[in-house]
Amino acid sequence: MIFFLIKNINIFVSVSLLIGASTGVPGITAEEYTRVHIHGNHAYSLLAVATLSTDPHRFVLVRDPHSHSKYSEDSITPKILEELNKEKSAKRSTGSFWISWSMFIRYFSSVTISTYKSDYFDIRECGKFTRSATDPVTSYRIHVPK
Repeated sequence: MIFFLIKNINIFVSVSLLIGASTGVPGITAEEYTRVHIHGNHAYSLLAVATLSTDPHRFVLVRDPHSHSKYSEDSITPKILEELNKEKSAKRSTGSFWISWSMFIRYFSSVTISTYKSDYFDIRECGKFTRSATDPVTSYRIHVPK
C-alpha cells in the first residue's frame, strides 16, 4: 500500500482527487505533537510527494487547512527546501509544509483518497467556523436525482 501511495499520489493530485491525511498515531503523545508543531487528531490535505535527484529520501507536501502548523525538521535543509519548492511550492501562509516520508509515517495515521464520479456536482459555500466544538454549525446535504 505504501509503494502504491508514493508512486501514484501525484497522479491522484493531477486528476483533482482530494487526498486527506490525519494524525493521531497511537503511542504518540499530545506533548510530542505539540513539540513538533503538528496538531494531533487533526485532518490535513496531502498535496504532493517528491523525490529529489540529490537526496534519496521522499518528501510529502502537506497542508493544514487552518494554516497554523509551523512544522520543520532538520533533515530538510534550506537547499533541499528550495529544490522541493521547485517541484511544488509550499507557502507557509497557506499552512503548507514539506515533511520527510519517515516523519510522515511517524505522525500521520491514515490517508484517504476521495472517490470521484464524473457526474458528481461540486457546489461550495464559504464556511463559517465556530470558536467551540459545541457551537452549532448549520450544514446542508443536497441530493439531485438525474
